Amino acid sequence: MYQCKDIADEVNNYIDGDLTLGKRLGLFYHLLICSCCRNYLQQIRSTISVITVSKPKEDDNTNTQALAKKLHDLYKKHDH
Repeated sequence: MYQCKDIADEVNNYIDGDLTLGKRLGLFYHLLICSCCRNYLQQIRSTISVITVSKPKEDDNTNTQALAKKLHDLYKKHDH
């Protein structure tokens, strides 16, 4: 049986579909019973959506791809 730590470790691979069928099913079943992990997954999906959809203003030279990479790297750095 998978645990919350497994969701935290594999959330990006789960979203991207980069898991074996067995691991994907195991994490899916954990998500069925764990509302905290479902909320966590939704938060990650929302964050990705906001970062990839937002368009900077003409005078705003924010590099959203660089920002997304920094957030991804921070997530990987902090083992949840």
